[in-house]
Amino acid sequence: MSNKTLPRRDLRPEGRNWPLLFAAFIITGGSAKTSTIIMMAVTLALRGYKVRVFDFDHQRSASHIGCAMDELPAGQGTIYDLMHGASLEDCTVPFRYVVNPADAATGAPAEYEEVENLRIVPGSRNVKNFDTETTQEGNEQLITWFRELCDEYEGDDDVWLLDLPASLSKLVVSALIPFQEDDEIVPPVLVTSKEETDLKATFEELAEMRNQQNARSRRRKTAPTIKHIVMAGTPTPGRPDAEGDATVESMTRTYGEHFQLHKVRWSSFVRQQHRRQAPVHAWGPKNAAPIEDYNKLATALGFVDLDNA
Repeated sequence: MSNKTLPRRDLRPEGRNWPLLFAAFIITGGSAKTSTIIMMAVTLALRGYKVRVFDFDHQRSASHIGCAMDELPAGQGTIYDLMHGASLEDCTVPFRYVVNPADAATGAPAEYEEVENLRIVPGSRNVKNFDTETTQEGNEQLITWFRELCDEYEGDDDVWLLDLPASLSKLVVSALIPFQEDDEIVPPVLVTSKEETDLKATFEELAEMRNQQNARSRRRKTAPTIKHIVMAGTPTPGRPDAEGDATVESMTRTYGEHFQLHKVRWSSFVRQQHRRQAPVHAWGPKNAAPIEDYNKLATALGFVDLDNA
């Protein structure tokens, strides 16, 4: 099938002004959410899409990989500042990765390379205070900050990718309120029985959240939906795993009829992204399993390669 006949994503569904929204979310920790966001962000940027990553997690893992969090200039705006009225551009930096780490012996600073078409809103530890803030008198409307950002957006980004923490807190709810049917939550599920159980709980909690939000608001309805599921860390011939195989089989039975399931093979490369402060694309072989698998996911999501279209 040629790129001309592949399904293409509508980058402004129903003529709206803000980009497509995608979030990596599941109610469990350590489930490849950040890895999925980083791999998808770089994959889409390399395909020619203008991408912005929002790091909602107070652990700031995406920021560590994508903008050298500890080396940002003093006063650089973060997602916490964005929530409290700072401009989107003031809270955005280029996505960059480490080419050569700093050398303590010689005093040479680290060297970085930027990824074209890709920017990131750095995370902040202060987002831990968000839920408490929304309960304080006069701050009730803080919950709608991200919807207001979407409504007021005037730029030319194609897609916003959200790295969310593993809890359906008020912070996460605020991120999901603007989601419509054309936007997607893509849950990464490590192939263990625990994570499969957590996926079921994620569906249940999202349905409850959707019902509560839509009952409270007469405005545009909230519709965070799941159409694609990433099965992360699936076994390979070189790394067999009976539990992983059993979970893949079980998930295929449970979800295969109604959702598109995508295998991301186990790879040591993905595990090194945080330590190297660089995505796999920067140093891994072009045929590395994560690069191949996330390219397939990007195509399945409707993001054809614009350079070859």
